[in-house]
Amino acid sequence: MKSFITFIFFIVCVPTFSQKRDNRITIGTVDTVYSKILGEKRTLMIHIPQGNKEERYPVLYLLDGEEHFYSAAGIVQQMAGVMPDMIIVGIVNTVRNRDLTPTHVTDSKISGGGENFLKFIEDELIPYVNAHYPAAPYRILSGHSLGGLTVVNTLLNHTKLFNAYIAIEPSLWWDNKKLLKQAQRQLAVIDLSKRTLFVAVANNMPPGVDTISVMKDTLNSNTQLTRSVLPFVKALKDTKPKSLRWSYKFYPNERHGTIELNAEYDALRYLFNYYAFRSSQFDGHPELNADSVLISHFKMLSDNLGYTLIPAESLVNSVAYHCWELNQPKEALLLFKRNVENHPQSANAFDSLGDFYSGTGDKQKAIEAYTRSLSLQETVDTRRKLEEVKAKK
Repeated sequence: MKSFITFIFFIVCVPTFSQKRDNRITIGTVDTVYSKILGEKRTLMIHIPQGNKEERYPVLYLLDGEEHFYSAAGIVQQMAGVMPDMIIVGIVNTVRNRDLTPTHVTDSKISGGGENFLKFIEDELIPYVNAHYPAAPYRILSGHSLGGLTVVNTLLNHTKLFNAYIAIEPSLWWDNKKLLKQAQRQLAVIDLSKRTLFVAVANNMPPGVDTISVMKDTLNSNTQLTRSVLPFVKALKDTKPKSLRWSYKFYPNERHGTIELNAEYDALRYLFNYYAFRSSQFDGHPELNADSVLISHFKMLSDNLGYTLIPAESLVNSVAYHCWELNQPKEALLLFKRNVENHPQSANAFDSLGDFYSGTGDKQKAIEAYTRSLSLQETVDTRRKLEEVKAKK
């Protein structure tokens, strides 16, 4: 079945949310895991893409999950194809100040449990997610404020635990900027190869104060966050960490409490700015073989993400129809056949293969393809096409 009227080369997916029998729309489930390390039960908010059972997905781990789960799920759903479908694991807080601070300070009795919390994530949470959900080995850690502090701590001290890090307004002022000072010393020497970082900075400055003069505003406690994050960005610029792919963005119209949504979106777009399969590469290049370009693109994605990806059924379907429209039947057939091989449970893939055989006059193969499609899913349209082909035979 032809999926799109106007052909485009990146996947466009309308967000799909499951609907229960009582007409409630849900975007995820609540799960729990007992942590022996923390000595408590932890609540998780889980979003799983509605893909094929055999597919695996990168995992986005969200700190302060109860605050940021819903917006992250919306972003990932809306941008499917521009970025990969992802499992989202929102880690709900119990004792936030304890878990999200790497060191103990005297004016905060409940603090400094960050290392124990990261041990929980590494030794209990990640193995649990891998065992119970279709998780791929590519992992992202995202945090805001104290969560951002935890992200930077993980990047510096547990570098290999995640592939990508999103630090949104990290509270690097904590404990007299101890983690910031560590970053300034270590960024030039630690190996951050194959790691990606995005840092978001809000405008917490008083009117009339810019990013240069704010560093002199040491008496204003409201600017201490900015006075810790900007030096972190400067350290990244100055030290040029080995092999780290990183970026940052300053949000002049956002404050600490409003930045998270825009920053999460921008961060994920940056992390996966290589992901979309775009049509521009074909402009003026009719000699390009669509199948070869697809294979090359998904090999690149597999190399970057560390596991094998295959093209989505809808993407290959669209490319195949495009080749057919350009009078390239051999290329189109190759793609239609590859699609049913890669997605043998897709009724639509077999329906499209049937369309090709029907359109090129091979009635017997069209009947076989339509029949296979109907065995997977009964649809009025495919049934009609099958009866029409049989009537012409």
